[in-house]
Amino acid sequence: MEAITISNQRQKYTSRVLWASNLLNEPLFTLYGFLSFILYKDLGASAWVIALMTMLKPVITILSFYWSAGKKRLKSNALWAGFFMRAPFLFCPWVDEVWFVVAAAVNYMFWFRAGIPAWLEILKRNIKKGPREKMFSLSSGLAYAEGVVLSLAMGSLLDREPGMWKFLFFGTAVVGLLSLVLLSRIDVEEEEGEEEEEISLQERVVRPWRDSLRLMRERPDFSLFQWGFMFCGFGVMVIQPALPMLAVDALGISYFEMAAAVSVAKGLGFSLSSPFWARGFERFSILQISSVVFLAFGLFPLLLVLSPLGIAWLYVAYFWYGVGQGGSHLVWNMSGPHFAGKEDSSRYTGVNVVMAGLRGAVGPGLGGCLSVIWGPIQVLCLGSMLCFYSGFWFLKRQLARKLS
Repeated sequence: MEAITISNQRQKYTSRVLWASNLLNEPLFTLYGFLSFILYKDLGASAWVIALMTMLKPVITILSFYWSAGKKRLKSNALWAGFFMRAPFLFCPWVDEVWFVVAAAVNYMFWFRAGIPAWLEILKRNIKKGPREKMFSLSSGLAYAEGVVLSLAMGSLLDREPGMWKFLFFGTAVVGLLSLVLLSRIDVEEEEGEEEEEISLQERVVRPWRDSLRLMRERPDFSLFQWGFMFCGFGVMVIQPALPMLAVDALGISYFEMAAAVSVAKGLGFSLSSPFWARGFERFSILQISSVVFLAFGLFPLLLVLSPLGIAWLYVAYFWYGVGQGGSHLVWNMSGPHFAGKEDSSRYTGVNVVMAGLRGAVGPGLGGCLSVIWGPIQVLCLGSMLCFYSGFWFLKRQLARKLS
């Protein structure tokens, strides 16, 4: 009875930390989205510097899975990642050099990705399957809604007070650090007696990749999931450079109009769809839910293609993108605990992280070249085809399994 009581208490407290952490982390995450504008407008950074930062962010996430590889202490893993992620922004009121801000941005993305495997494994150990997915989806939806309000407020404030970004970064970093205080009080069962072995530098570099490939070979279901996400995710990455070209050349809308439309429409789609994705995760398989996510993403570029006929299509497209993103956020984050079962989910989530980094490192660059050669409309159609391919591929596999 005591063990059950402790388990219930642990689940309740971890659930509260999940909700609180999402709300406390959202201000810095929202402000982070303004970094390119801050660099260009307030610090006078060149387009080359901004392009370099955009390229480095996905590349650095490929290396972030080394942080969790072989580490057994989940809570300290997540705590240190959370601290290092925010620490540089605490110096923003006193340091406003371009390269410092670029380094802080890349550092944030590295530690943001690095801490995910440990955090999701803590949730897996402390919250039962079912309530875990539901609370994760709903808390993410609430945080996204918070981000919509914050983005409009921050954008308006930065328009009036350009130098305010320094103090906003400091303040939002401090708010985010409060989540680490809550996390430090979580009671989580750590693996005892399994200290990290002493290995050579070469082995330390090679082993995580070798283990990830072995995991993909040993788990065909997990491998199928990864390749489906790879095709769809690559489609989403390829169209990114085409989006501003379409907005400026075909629609002629201002940055503020674009930011407001994207923030509100996408945020509403994410927040309003979160309860439905959580309910669907309880009733259907992860591959079935993933196929719907891929098809939702596939429809987004096609809706954008219609936007020159009327600006309303732009809002509809980004609302629908938010719907797809709500499902993707849930499926991508919960896939590690789902496929791991009773195993440590960090290995599975680590594969998620490195695969996301690979498509993020290649997709936007390729999309930029194709947008110049073909034009944005053709690239949007290509991205749509890749997403639809993943969705129908998964549906075909599900149908074949039922008929067999």
